Amino acid sequence: MSTTINNNIKPYSPATKHPNGLRLLSLDGGGVKGLSALMIIDEIMRRVKKKTNPGSEEPCRPSDYFELAAGTSTGGIISIMLFRLRMTTGDAIKMYKQIAEQVFSPKLMGYNLGWMGAAGSWIGKSKVVGHAPQFDDADLKKAIDFVVEQFPLDEEDKKAKGQALLARNGAARMFLCTTAQNRAETALFRSYPHDVNYTSSKLNRIMKEHQSEATIGLTVCATSAAPTYFPEVKWNSLVFWDGGLLNNNPIDQLWVARYDLVEPNEPEPKISCVLSLGCGHVKAGTPSESWFSLSSTVASVVGFATNTEAKGKDFSRHVSNLNRRPHYANTKYFRFNVDMGTEEIGLADYKRMEELEQITARYLEQPNNQKYLDDCVMALAA
Repeated sequence: MSTTINNNIKPYSPATKHPNGLRLLSLDGGGVKGLSALMIIDEIMRRVKKKTNPGSEEPCRPSDYFELAAGTSTGGIISIMLFRLRMTTGDAIKMYKQIAEQVFSPKLMGYNLGWMGAAGSWIGKSKVVGHAPQFDDADLKKAIDFVVEQFPLDEEDKKAKGQALLARNGAARMFLCTTAQNRAETALFRSYPHDVNYTSSKLNRIMKEHQSEATIGLTVCATSAAPTYFPEVKWNSLVFWDGGLLNNNPIDQLWVARYDLVEPNEPEPKISCVLSLGCGHVKAGTPSESWFSLSSTVASVVGFATNTEAKGKDFSRHVSNLNRRPHYANTKYFRFNVDMGTEEIGLADYKRMEELEQITARYLEQPNNQKYLDDCVMALAA
């Protein structure tokens, strides 16, 4: 068992640089709605290619235009695809669509109930009454095995599949957030060595001693273990729940982690671009005052706890203040999050992904977003 961080790991460095500084990417959690975030980054990469190398047949990869990415739950899975595996956005979208049905189809005793439509979904949800999660993480593990086998960094990845280590040579820098339920703290799993002196706590001691052993499969399950959806994950006496419970929008964790990109004795890094991608948001509702609306109230409370827009607005104000200082005068913050109106699409509602694609496409076509996309590209590609 490893008791030290493997500092021999050499992370992948982006093939491009920006004169205004480093570029950071934050990816929200959102279940199947992560497809919306993937479509947005795909459009941004398409515009980057048009600006930088329109004659090339090779698509631009996010791992060549961001020095660091952070993701939670769905966003964690996407960050692994785009940065740990350095996939193109096009390939990530294809894989995402392919595995969504496999992972989120309702099942009973191992039998797929997706063909039953609403009835199958109801049966899947009814498992919660017996304190069982709706979905088996075995399907999630199989999906991750498939993705890593299809898009490995090398033969070592291809053979190991989901058991491939998260932190290894050639992986672009990313981390995903999870919640250490039995410690009531955030835990970060990184694809790169992390040598910062931890404050004294049981969680930090375990993470420091064992993070180099964490596999892709383990960390995907840990960041995705949303209560009632997937089972909790146990690892080295820690119990992990979905990272979205504390950091559904990991922007704050990402901003602090910018110091991972410089040595302790080096100046604070300059930042050119912070890009934050949501998975769609609906208009906030007001819980009913009826005594019989407990489930509605609980849902509203959970909604507030996992709200990503509030964090986004807070960070926007923070960057506006920083822009008044010379060091951050050229730092740009972009937040894309599709306005769904009142059209809620569930975290596991994979049958509505085509509808989600249409909503996202209309969002990207809006004139104000067209300009916003171009501004973002300018902050990513010199």
